[in-house]
Amino acid sequence: MPRLTRRYTSIVGLAARFAAQLWCLSATRRWRSPERQRAKQRALYTRQAREFRVFATELGGLAIKVGQVLSVRVDMLPKEYIVELGKLQDAVPPVTAAAIIGVVERELAAPVEDLFAEFDQEPIAAASLGQVHRAVLPDGRPVAVKILRPGIEELVETDLGALRLVLRGLARFSKTNRFIDWLGIARDFEETLRAELDYLKEGRNAEEFQRNFLFNPHVEMPQIHWSHTTRRVLTMEYMDGVKIDDLAALDASGIDRTALATNLMELYLHMLLHDGFFHADPHPGNVLVGAGGVIQLVDFGMVGTVSEQMRLEYAALVTAFFRRDAGGVVAALKELGFVGRDADTGVLKESLIPLIDTMINDLTGLFRGSSFLEDAAAGETKARGLAAPGASLDQLRELILTQPVSLPGQVSFLGKALITVFSNCYRLDAQVDLVAITQEWARPLMTAAARESVAQAANEALELLKALPATLRHMVNLAEKMDDGSLTIRLSAADFRRLEAARATQTKRMTRAVAAAASCLGALILYTARKTRR
Repeated sequence: MPRLTRRYTSIVGLAARFAAQLWCLSATRRWRSPERQRAKQRALYTRQAREFRVFATELGGLAIKVGQVLSVRVDMLPKEYIVELGKLQDAVPPVTAAAIIGVVERELAAPVEDLFAEFDQEPIAAASLGQVHRAVLPDGRPVAVKILRPGIEELVETDLGALRLVLRGLARFSKTNRFIDWLGIARDFEETLRAELDYLKEGRNAEEFQRNFLFNPHVEMPQIHWSHTTRRVLTMEYMDGVKIDDLAALDASGIDRTALATNLMELYLHMLLHDGFFHADPHPGNVLVGAGGVIQLVDFGMVGTVSEQMRLEYAALVTAFFRRDAGGVVAALKELGFVGRDADTGVLKESLIPLIDTMINDLTGLFRGSSFLEDAAAGETKARGLAAPGASLDQLRELILTQPVSLPGQVSFLGKALITVFSNCYRLDAQVDLVAITQEWARPLMTAAARESVAQAANEALELLKALPATLRHMVNLAEKMDDGSLTIRLSAADFRRLEAARATQTKRMTRAVAAAASCLGALILYTARKTRR
């Protein structure tokens, strides 16, 4: 227990020390010029980011996961943090073979020699929560056995407790709580981490992905061997592919990297826009490439979901973005909960126009600025005359900090997954046209959204027609009272606001009804014209 207490206090202490350093820098800014203040800020951010990276690597457990997720939160952290935390790797020294075998034998209630014909004592992967060993089942099938580290549940609970304390403090005392959902982020961390500690759930996730891509020849997922699986031990088919970022191995195997990048992007668009169920941790160690360029996904502990309504709104956002339609982008952001209902959308729209242009013209530079791509690729951006890497990041963060935009907590994992996929694609082929691929996948959803809007308008028109007789009677009575001078109107301020809101609502309904009627009339005219020509 003292070890866990020290772990808790070290996490909280680091956060408190960082907060004190930032407060001191802000409190003394009046004695420095703006240029010197910015230089000291950058130096402090860089020093803190490096210290946290070393701290997280040594501590392991949840600390590494926190750093990895924060590395894509441009709304929360300055670029110096983003670049440094992007170097965090979920790799720690492995647990001894004896300790791991002990977990396997306790969970499966049999000696490891009876469970497997072979069991390699050296792990093929060691991460903060568990590690993977290669083995062979008694019938000769090669498998990968994923085992939770002994005592990891206690470490994670300790880390979550410390994280909750830190984020609650930020939510209560930090001015950033107006644009960052700190408590939502805390809830997402807890839900995701606890799911990663349950290998039965991970096995079910793998099988759901298998069903979703059963007829896709470009992807495969490992089969789960349930006879050798428990909550702490997961036995699955061994996938023998190479990491997707091992470009030398891919080229040696004759893999078409352009086709591979296209297939990977389409795979994720299918997850997001079709299934609403996506792999949330697609780093190169979890995305392998087998014979013929087949994508092999592994590690299904971190997954995410997107509702059908959210998929429609994301499709609208993507379409408006690539059309440079700032008004459409604002409307989609509002529906997704990124913009408050009472926000001044006119000001936000004007602020978005230059940002959209920069991001489209330097899309690859946006992700290179996040340090998700190799530095060597940055030269290509300059050669094409694009904006400097990181420029879009700076503008995006400035927009979030100065405009009424907030990122809901659940968005962080989706953002992390998408940026990682984008960077994987650009590593494979810096010229791949992700814009065209994304627009092609979003188009059917937009058609569905249009159909839904027409149906809604038609329903509102029908309701309006049903209410028409009663409305006409009220209008006749009103006209009679106006004629004989007996009409009296008394309105409070609240009544007047409600009346104004009702008027706006009825105007909107009438507009939709007229639009629906016009659409139906147009369709009827076209149908009649075609019948006449025949």
